[in-house]
Amino acid sequence: MKTTYPLIVYQIALTYLPKVGPVKGKELASLYPNLTDIFRLASYQSHAAEALREAEKTVKICEEEQIQILYFEDPAYPQRIKDLYDAPLILFKKGPADLNAHRIVAVVGTRHASDVGKKVTEELVQSSIKDEVILVSGFARGIDITLHKACLTCQVPTIAVLAGGFRHIYPHENAMYIDQILATGALLSEYAPHIPPASYHFPVRNRIIAGLSDATIVVEAAEKGGALITADYALNYNRTVFAVPGSLNRPFSKGCNLLIRNLKATIYTSWDDFMQELNWEQAKDRLALHPELSQKLFTLNETAIISLLHREGQLSSNELLQRSEIPQDELALILLNLELKGMIQSTNGDGYMLS
Repeated sequence: MKTTYPLIVYQIALTYLPKVGPVKGKELASLYPNLTDIFRLASYQSHAAEALREAEKTVKICEEEQIQILYFEDPAYPQRIKDLYDAPLILFKKGPADLNAHRIVAVVGTRHASDVGKKVTEELVQSSIKDEVILVSGFARGIDITLHKACLTCQVPTIAVLAGGFRHIYPHENAMYIDQILATGALLSEYAPHIPPASYHFPVRNRIIAGLSDATIVVEAAEKGGALITADYALNYNRTVFAVPGSLNRPFSKGCNLLIRNLKATIYTSWDDFMQELNWEQAKDRLALHPELSQKLFTLNETAIISLLHREGQLSSNELLQRSEIPQDELALILLNLELKGMIQSTNGDGYMLS
């Protein structure tokens, strides 16, 4: 077996080994820090050459098409996803959007969007312009593409999470929006560019939409469907879910109404209420009073701490240490710096919360 492959080839090849998914892959990477050792194991040796060839092919395509390859230990890998038990080993990204941006929100819904659902989605995007948020969806027909198109109109960065590789855009009619999305946003997928979408990819893809985001807003949904799968993932990841209530006789309001009735979602009434529910309104007011605290001046690790406190409300320094994986000495300096900037405050005992 050839032993001179670049590290990225072994990282990708790990995903091509049989019966090695995200959970098993991370277990193997933990047990064998030198990834080449995995391909010498008896259970994988017969598949190693083929997996490495496929990985080499993937790297070449990505180089030709300027696609960024993110291994789960890379600094640019989305930190919101990294700690999830089923986080992808590899993500493929194209476009300038920051996957670790200060505020990322998922907006999802049925493929059979009504005029009311489309209008709610468009108004949501228009209201978000002032708040420097990145909006995420799944590039499907209906609510998803309405969200992406509204973002393009309003010049709000948007991330489209695909269920296949970038060479296989689905649905085909949405391909016309790719170049515009890539101007300020991004395409994201756990599948290599030459891998076509399969039916089982779509529900699995939804975990990335939910995990990448601080909160998920369900605009319209039937009693079963992809939007509710995304909501379930978000709940499992301890994210906040919002749902737009609808008329009792509209089939694509039933899913949203059930989420609210079952206390799985907060009622979405307006963008301003949404901001207030997440305590983002207070942070926005502070930034308005102190423009020197602009998120652009925060380091990646400072952003990670702020995002954690946004999601959880309050965490101890030990919890922040475990969740952020920032070295203890560096974390202490970050917490002190954010306190001096007025972004966070200490609570009783050893806790921290946003100011």
